[in-house]
Amino acid sequence: MSADSHADRRLLATLERELEALERSGVRWLSVAPDPTAAAPVERSAYRPPEASEAAAPARAAAAPPKNDKPTLGEPQVPMASRPSESPPQPAVAGDPGEASPHPSALDTLESLRFQYRDCQNCKLGGSRTHLVFGVGSDRPRLMFIGEGPGADEDEQGLPFVGRAGKLLTGLIEAMGLVRDDVYITNVVKCRPPGNRNPEPDEVASCRPILQRQIELLNPRLIVTLGNVPLKVLRPEAGGITRERGRPFTYQRWQVLPTFHPSYLLRNPSAIETCWPDFRKALQMAYVEE
Repeated sequence: MSADSHADRRLLATLERELEALERSGVRWLSVAPDPTAAAPVERSAYRPPEASEAAAPARAAAAPPKNDKPTLGEPQVPMASRPSESPPQPAVAGDPGEASPHPSALDTLESLRFQYRDCQNCKLGGSRTHLVFGVGSDRPRLMFIGEGPGADEDEQGLPFVGRAGKLLTGLIEAMGLVRDDVYITNVVKCRPPGNRNPEPDEVASCRPILQRQIELLNPRLIVTLGNVPLKVLRPEAGGITRERGRPFTYQRWQVLPTFHPSYLLRNPSAIETCWPDFRKALQMAYVEE
């Protein structure tokens, strides 16, 4: 069995232990073991996933951090690669609706886009939300994640993927050798559907211009859709996520890779092993040199 296979199995075992811990009690962060095949910190533009160069395996092994097969909850996260030097993270989050607008009529920045829709009432979700959940992360990401809609924790905090599913997504991102500030995370709809139901067609249509403009402004190298809803928004003719996951397609000029939603993985921990190759593929597609 290859070193990469051993590393994957250790990762999957760690994530499953974390899921069990989440079921028993609330924790703030997922802690995952570092991948022993990861090289010393490098610039993102030069990053290649482990399988991209088998000849470099001895060097990677020599540079790898000590193994830690039994991480403890709450221990400091171990960065596995440096953040992109060309784009310091500048999170875009929901702010105070009473603040002054930078350029309220010019949707040429994420902040002006968020301001334009801060009081949106274009569908029935606007009347029941606590906060509009716009998005968060780098404003120049190579990788963009799109979920379906905010849940209760997201509605309360005004940030996407901060509940239990968000903790799992954070763990998967960190297992890729990234952190949340390296990527951009948002949802198809920006207000919480009651009872966490799937957003309805009119709600999706109301938020579609926001999502489209986010994609255009961010211009990511790869979009990862999480679950059926964003998959169908970007590719209406697609089959179900079980059949389509891991199969890249093109939306306008952007590459898209569908995979399972983290909430599905919480309900079905064994599916983590199935979808982990999707995250490895996403890393390769987003960061391999052009």
